[in-house]
Amino acid sequence: MAKYRQAKVKRQHHVLKELEPQLRFLSSLPSVSGVIPGIIRPKSGSQIGLTFQYFTPSGLKLIGRSSGAAQEVFVISQDPDKVLLSLQEQGYLIKKE
Repeated sequence: MAKYRQAKVKRQHHVLKELEPQLRFLSSLPSVSGVIPGIIRPKSGSQIGLTFQYFTPSGLKLIGRSSGAAQEVFVISQDPDKVLLSLQEQGYLIKKE
């Protein structure tokens, strides 16, 4: 196992505390090979959850939102559609307005 990985989640960078349950859920999915939290940026708003951005060659990109910040989350998966469906079923996806 890689130096910074814990249960499929790369821990080299900070992770927004409010996103821990969503990242734990993502790492529990059999169709997910890895979760890589990225850059954290300050943002206004109070929504907490994940927003789908786009598919990548290795999976998909999400934006995790907490009160006052947003963080990129890259998900490595052979079946990204299945991952999105699972997130929707759990209520972890924020609907875009």
